[in-house]
Amino acid sequence: MASETLSNKMRRDAAAKLDRMPLSSIDAASTGDLMSRMTTDCDTVGRYAGDSLRMLCVGVLSMAGSIVMMLITEWRLALVTLAPAVIGFAALYGVTRFTQPFFRAQQRDLGEMNGLVEETYYGQDIVKLYGGEAEASKRFEEINSRIYASSFKSRAATSMMPNAMGFISNIGFVLVCIAGSIMVLDGEIGYGTVVAFIVYVRMMTEPLRFLAETISMLQSAASASERVFSLLNQGEMGESEDPVEPFSVRGRVEFRDVSFGYAEGDEVIQHLDLDVRPGSKVAIVGRTGSGKTTIASLLVRFYDARQGDILVDGVSIYSMRRSDVRRMYSMVLQDTRLFDGTLAENIAFHKEGVTEEQIRSACEAVGIMDYIDSLPDGLQTRVSGDSDSLSAGQRQQVTIARAMVRDAPMIILDEATSSVDTATERRIQEAMSRLTEGRTSFVIAHRLSTIQDSDMILVIRDGSVAEKGTHSELMAMDGYYRGLYDSQFEGCERFASSCPGSRRR
Repeated sequence: MASETLSNKMRRDAAAKLDRMPLSSIDAASTGDLMSRMTTDCDTVGRYAGDSLRMLCVGVLSMAGSIVMMLITEWRLALVTLAPAVIGFAALYGVTRFTQPFFRAQQRDLGEMNGLVEETYYGQDIVKLYGGEAEASKRFEEINSRIYASSFKSRAATSMMPNAMGFISNIGFVLVCIAGSIMVLDGEIGYGTVVAFIVYVRMMTEPLRFLAETISMLQSAASASERVFSLLNQGEMGESEDPVEPFSVRGRVEFRDVSFGYAEGDEVIQHLDLDVRPGSKVAIVGRTGSGKTTIASLLVRFYDARQGDILVDGVSIYSMRRSDVRRMYSMVLQDTRLFDGTLAENIAFHKEGVTEEQIRSACEAVGIMDYIDSLPDGLQTRVSGDSDSLSAGQRQQVTIARAMVRDAPMIILDEATSSVDTATERRIQEAMSRLTEGRTSFVIAHRLSTIQDSDMILVIRDGSVAEKGTHSELMAMDGYYRGLYDSQFEGCERFASSCPGSRRR
């Protein structure tokens, strides 16, 4: 039971640690490797450590007791008898030092193997489409060969140790018989002492055999525990020591000289200053990689700014708990994410007291309720993160409905309609207009036709605000925004009736 308790505790600690780790650390790690640490490594520690520690304790007590009895009975014969045991301990120590790097490599390569399998499985359509099967197989063979080599070297050495300990034990018997016979002939001890020492030698050397048999388990447990503890020892997201208590949010957001970079010396956001009035709809546009999504990530403290401050209603978000900051926002990301469970559970995700009427209302607003009603189980249909039962657009509709049900004071939409058709997009835009009414909202968009009614448009270029204003003001500037707009609708004048915003230019 102790081993299961240990595994359970390590998994709990690892899961809690992931919740406290910054996203930058998680982004830098392989998903498969993290899964391997939380499952395989934790299970290895629990499975091997329990039995190995039990045998180790029994062995140490047996050896200590037999050594004490030998020293009390005849200390000179005891010294002769202990010589093989010292050699055995030295041999075990040498084998452990030699094989431990191979056990570490084995656990590390198993994590890399899990990462390869995870990314290849979830990306199998891309792998097959681009003919990457041979490359994936080659990478698998390379990792598998490394696992084979490290496992063979480590286990070959540790498998020989039990027989070596048996040989050392026999040497001990021989030495006892020879030295004991000489001392008996000299009249220094009796035959009973020799017989007792033979029993003591077995009691002392037998645990060495057990230890040699379990050394591979101990080293596997040690290597696995190193990987788990390296995860537990990683840095955590900082929290304010005296956090501000949650308050009623009006929605004024300020950026004060904010700079941020994912890597040291490579700033994505540079000295950003911004003041957003409560209830404003702010659109953020710019070329790919300009820092639009980074601004959204800073708002909800997925990452912390390296310089400057972000305030909500005059209160620094860095003086609040991260959980309190995130409760202020509903957010729709570019990458849709569904969880194992029913559609209703996914839409009401982590919000208590949501009724079925609220869920249906949100689904109808985003235009997916008809499809859900056509399913045999309706809202109780089970889906998963990699489910193919929903198209990319339908998954995005579900995540938008989730944001609507959350009903937070402020909203972040990061390309929220990138995977839906034009008709559905128009319907979602109408729903979003109702949702954003009276709420501060940040809309990140590549399609400039969807943000022309924004109260403020921020044009991000090289991590800073190049231009800002309404659509008509930016068009009149005839600057960077005008260039982005014209590049999207070039040639659209030939189809003036279908040209987005053609009548508003």
